[in-house]
Amino acid sequence: MHSGDLLTIGEFAALSRLSVKALRHYDEQGLVSPVRVDPITSYRFYAPDQIRRATLIGTMRRMDVPLAVIREVLDLAEGPDGDHAANAFAAWWVSQERRHEERRGIGRYISQQLRSPGVSMDIRTRTVPERTLAVIGRELFQPELEPFIMEAFSTLFRHAEAHPGLRALDTTPEEPTYVIYHGPVTPDQSALVEACIVVSPDARPAEGISIRLEPAHDEAYATLTKAGVEFPDILTAYDDVARWVMAHGSMIETLPSREVYFTDVMAAADDDPACDVAYPYVGR
Repeated sequence: MHSGDLLTIGEFAALSRLSVKALRHYDEQGLVSPVRVDPITSYRFYAPDQIRRATLIGTMRRMDVPLAVIREVLDLAEGPDGDHAANAFAAWWVSQERRHEERRGIGRYISQQLRSPGVSMDIRTRTVPERTLAVIGRELFQPELEPFIMEAFSTLFRHAEAHPGLRALDTTPEEPTYVIYHGPVTPDQSALVEACIVVSPDARPAEGISIRLEPAHDEAYATLTKAGVEFPDILTAYDDVARWVMAHGSMIETLPSREVYFTDVMAAADDDPACDVAYPYVGR
């Protein structure tokens, strides 16, 4: 390509709607580089057919698309099928819409807490008998939470199906399933999370599955519908039950808070009761 066919960095910046500083940065990141650098003056020259790529980079950065995602999308765009690039960008955008929806929900939750910090849900108490639990636990961050819970319960119920008499395959108030949190789970903070099912006292450990005897205890709880279990709506239940416990007794440190599922959540309708958010406690 002759030098007369090339664009100076100033011309290229104007045509691509990017600053010279941004072009230098994208060159350092390997996203769009000059096709020629004068060995004496160090002047940079770009080809006209690079304008589309540079413009796309600038537009995606206005949407806060990470540089790694931009690189993936643009590399696919240079392949034989542009649909691959469009699909990669669409996948990223769908994930962002989910995140935005979650942030909107968290915003509603914060506003509600600022307006009404007291207990608003119906809190009940019960005595839970001694139970034997089959447990799968893992240290994880929030994005890993839902896949882990689905995988763990699938494994636990396959194990139960392969060992008749271990427990019924239906989830009931007498034989519920638990998700026990040993600490806050956020995108930036991990904690041990355990998926548990109630099993017969003679249950034995298996690969990846431990057996634990949980003592009888009292617990305070709030019942949620299937729709109410969704994050961040469920946070209100955790807050309200915790406040109730602190007003009427104290938490049991060795028995963390948990979600107690007493029906098949997948088969339940959105307004069907499906889960109790529970805190084991000792009353005053």
